[in-house]
Amino acid sequence: MSPSKTSVKPLTPSSVKGLMLLEAAVLAFLGIWLTNEYMNNIYMQLYWNNLISAHLTTYTMIIGLAIGLGGTVTAFTLWKNLREARYKLEHVTSPRLRGSVKQVLAMLPTMDEEYPPTPKHAAIKHAQATFTSSTPPQNTSQEQPNPIQTIPPTAPLPDRQDPTP
Repeated sequence: MSPSKTSVKPLTPSSVKGLMLLEAAVLAFLGIWLTNEYMNNIYMQLYWNNLISAHLTTYTMIIGLAIGLGGTVTAFTLWKNLREARYKLEHVTSPRLRGSVKQVLAMLPTMDEEYPPTPKHAAIKHAQATFTSSTPPQNTSQEQPNPIQTIPPTAPLPDRQDPTP
C-alpha cells in the first residue's frame, strides 16, 4: 500500500517538539549573544572585517557555485519526476482513462524535440502567406526599384542575391 493511501496521519511526539523548541531557543540566544559581542568588542569587529574582506571573492564564488549546483539539481529532479509521471500516464491500465490520457499526451510536446513547437496561430499565418517569387520584381520603367520587401514575420527569409553591376 502506498503512503498516500494510508489513513494514518503522521504524528510528531511531544518530546520531539519540545526538543525542537529548546534547540531553536538556544540558537536564538547564541545568535543574539554573538551579535551583541560583535557590536561591543572592537577586536572582534577587526577580526571579522579582515576575515571577510580577505576572502570576499572566495565566498562569492562559493555562493555562486552553490546556487548554480542547486538549480541544476532542482532542474534534473523536476525533469526526472516529469519523465516518471509521463511514463505512469502512458501505461494506465484502466480502459476508461486510457483514451483521455492518450489525447492529453498527444497534445504535449515530447522531451526529445530539438526545436520549440510553433504556435498554432503562426503556423496558420505561414500557411496562408503566398509568395510569387523570392526575387524583387523587375522594374522596366526609369523609376528606381523599391529594395524593401514586406515579409510576414513567420515567413522564411528570401535567398540573398547580390546585384550584378
